[in-house]
Amino acid sequence: MPLEFSALVQQFMRLPREKKLVAAYEFVRDIAYGNIGSRSAFDVLDAKKGTCSGKHALLKLLLQELGEEVQSWFAKHNFGKFPIHPWPSELAELQDKDIPDYHDFLKLKVGNEWVTVDAVFDKPLTALGFPALEWDGKTSMQLPIDASEIFPAEGEMEDHKKQLISGLPEEAQKKRKEFLTAMTAWLDANRSSKF
Repeated sequence: MPLEFSALVQQFMRLPREKKLVAAYEFVRDIAYGNIGSRSAFDVLDAKKGTCSGKHALLKLLLQELGEEVQSWFAKHNFGKFPIHPWPSELAELQDKDIPDYHDFLKLKVGNEWVTVDAVFDKPLTALGFPALEWDGKTSMQLPIDASEIFPAEGEMEDHKKQLISGLPEEAQKKRKEFLTAMTAWLDANRSSKF
């Protein structure tokens, strides 16, 4: 395990349970949202950037190291209906298109319940029209995307996600990559000028 990861675990471990859950969540949430071409938790930690898969892989590892029971889940959704208001003109050609994707998120055991946790969008993105994501450490969050289907990951999340994406039609896979590339470029340009 990288030293930075171990130091984070030690830092959060000192807090009472609810506070450590929220601290771990907020740390991962505020890693910049954007595609780095990797879903590895440690690549996201190193780059300080990632999409849902890498950010939630990191949060899952942190929570497990803190002694929590965590599961990976998927939500099928459409990138053409991404939750940005207003939709940026730079991405207008992709708006309302059918661009299927599998967003992943976590479920954490709190008492006898499994609660939904989603740390995909960093807080500064609210200035660009993204939904604000807050978690109290004990109750389910609403997913930030409009899910048409929700189901648990089977086996390793990354392997299952690769399988799901490879099962999409070739044109859909191409559009999905196009969206992620365009979104990341737009975010990078706007981060440097606004934050």
